[in-house]
Amino acid sequence: MVRVIFLVTLSPADRLHYINQTLNNEKWTLAGTRTQITDRQMVDFANTLYGWTRSVYKFGCAFIHLSVMADYNNSNPFLQLSISEQQDIKQHLHNYYQYPLSYNLSVATTGPYLLKVLQKVSSNLEYELQKL
Repeated sequence: MVRVIFLVTLSPADRLHYINQTLNNEKWTLAGTRTQITDRQMVDFANTLYGWTRSVYKFGCAFIHLSVMADYNNSNPFLQLSISEQQDIKQHLHNYYQYPLSYNLSVATTGPYLLKVLQKVSSNLEYELQKL
């Protein structure tokens, strides 16, 4: 999402530069330099345009760490996350989907909210892609 938002703000020539780097499995660098563009820079930039992008990014990063957990029914995978990552998830769900802060994070308590999150991120991504 933040990469697409970043690309939308660029000229067609600059977009092509980054798209080619993506297709060649290269890290994004400023055109004609070796200066790498980091996710943090793109998140910070996107957040100046839309106040929600940092929250979505942190939410997604925290969830990446859950992907290695396989047995969600017998253990709470959220307990494997750092307190900071748990707070990022809980705060995002609360701010945008009214998740009660009194709830403990678990598959059962977050499940009803996850489809809403994915639908919103997906629709925002589609909107940004239309601009390209």
